[in-house]
Amino acid sequence: MNKRIRTKHQHHEDALRHKIEEEVQSKYMNYCSSYLKRIEYLVGANNELMRELKRVESESVGHIAIPNVVADNIVLEENF
Repeated sequence: MNKRIRTKHQHHEDALRHKIEEEVQSKYMNYCSSYLKRIEYLVGANNELMRELKRVESESVGHIAIPNVVADNIVLEENF
């Protein structure tokens, strides 16, 4: 095969490889971006719930706190 044809094939191969790499990287970055947005949303929601919990706990001064171990065993209704 002569040198001109070989370099032309190599050029096309390199161009195709570069295009595929860009597509894969683009898809990966889009996936990572949406994943990071989801994490940020969940962290924000968690922080909002924590602030609400602290607010409710501060308003409930004077109430008796029931530990989770005891609360898990309380029967609210016995209509079986």
